[in-house]
Amino acid sequence: MKKHEITGILVVKSMGKGSRSEGPEYWIQPLDDYKERWEEILVRKQTKMWQEDPNLHGFVGKKVIIRGEVIETKNTITIDYITVKALND
Repeated sequence: MKKHEITGILVVKSMGKGSRSEGPEYWIQPLDDYKERWEEILVRKQTKMWQEDPNLHGFVGKKVIIRGEVIETKNTITIDYITVKALND
């Protein structure tokens, strides 16, 4: 698969409330060409379902660039990230 870069604001949502798999999900709200097609893009974390991803969590609420493999279907999009870094305007 081809590597892509997505620029946007990283947000976190709590998923699976009250279940054994309750935990954070990370999403990027794109600010680049992806925003024309997607409001949010799921960022696949590199930890267990219920754990925070230490590589992503420090960037929540910040403008970032995420590099990774994009899996896009008609109805969903996910980025399997390799790197994430903050953008300074």
